[in-house]
Formats: sequence, C-alpha cells, structure tokens
Amino acid sequence: MVKRKGLVINDRQLDVCDDLLRKLKQVSGSTFLALISTSGQPITTASDDYHPETLSLASLAASSFAATQQLAKILNETEFTLLFHEGKSLNLHVSQVSEQVLLIVTFGRETQVGKVRLYTQRAIDILKPIFENADEENDALTMDDDYEASAGRVIDDLFKDVEGGLNAAH
Repeated sequence: MVKRKGLVINDRQLDVCDDLLRKLKQVSGSTFLALISTSGQPITTASDDYHPETLSLASLAASSFAATQQLAKILNETEFTLLFHEGKSLNLHVSQVSEQVLLIVTFGRETQVGKVRLYTQRAIDILKPIFENADEENDALTMDDDYEASAGRVIDDLFKDVEGGLNAAH
C-alpha cells in the first residue's frame, strides 16, 4: 500500500500557477483552463467568458483520467498522461501535471489541437516542479514551536474578553 500525501501549495505557488494559466489561455486560444487534483477538487482556473460547472467538470475529468490509467494497465502500458475528447464545437484536453494534479483545457474547433498540445506541454514543464516540490517547499515554511506557542497565547488573549462575556451571559 502506498501512502499518499495531501496536496498543499502556498500562495506564491498558486500565484505562479494563476499567471501561467492566464498566459497559456492567451497563447493557446483556449476558452477555459483548470488545475485540479486527481481526487477531483479544483485548485485554480482561468477563464474569461466560458464558465462550466467547475466542480462537476473537475470531478468527472479526474474520474475519467483514473479510468484511463486503468486502461493503460490492462494494455500493459505504464501510463497514459493525456486524455482528449472532441466535440462538435468544443474540445477537452486533460493532461497529467504530477501524480496528484491534472490540467484541463477546453478550446473551440477553430483552435489547432497541435498548438494546444505544444503550449500545454510547455506549461506542464513549468508546473510539474511546483507540484512535485510543494511538500519540500512548504515544510520549510512551517512554524517553529516557539512561534506557534506565542501566536496561540496572542490569539487566546484576543478572545479572553469574549469568552468571559459569554460565560457571564450563561
């Protein structure tokens, strides 16, 4: 059994992701982009006008990607890292960024698939280290015991009057 760590990213990492998604949207001609966890939770999105049901899309895309991974195993393939759906007016491109993160890109039929794939792969090359090193970077940001204890005392002091007032009211 493999123990799976939770996905935790900090504000700086999220800002980099947001900026990259905006740039990818612009250069690729896509209509909607989202970073989601493989468990189906949205992380961040980039969109101007088109707003699909993000939570449903994230959940279904993650499930579909998980099914695709099982297909790869059945076919004795180590993994499939890309999922593509072609519609009458809209296409869906789902790519694996890291073990826990997927990138969803939607784009119209007028946009070239090759262009989306090229720019998406370039974006993944930048995003991958952010998510693969997120635990290490965030471990360096943890509070030391002294700071945590003093912050706890300050918070307790802030609410001391409120607690006293609540107890007196009862």
